[in-house]
Amino acid sequence: MGPDWAAPGPAPRHLASPGRDVAPSGVRVNCIAPSAIENDKMRSWASAEQREALAASFPLGRLGQPDDAANAALFLASQASSWITGVTLDVAGGKIML
Repeated sequence: MGPDWAAPGPAPRHLASPGRDVAPSGVRVNCIAPSAIENDKMRSWASAEQREALAASFPLGRLGQPDDAANAALFLASQASSWITGVTLDVAGGKIML
């Protein structure tokens, strides 16, 4: 997997082993699992009422925004996460993604 690898479906939950395998080389392996991110595609198929109902289902009471996922990526790419490897970071407004 390259640094630009992305899963088209559910987030991989098998990152612990690669994270452990390459950690001695200073490489960290992590995944971002965004939930409902409001974007043009979502707005094209979900009405404002549907998006409001979906937003209400999240503990934070809103849909995710593209910046939410981008900020998670920035965090994992930064030195602020230098002690983190082999994890999937759910960017999900408080919902636990299964």
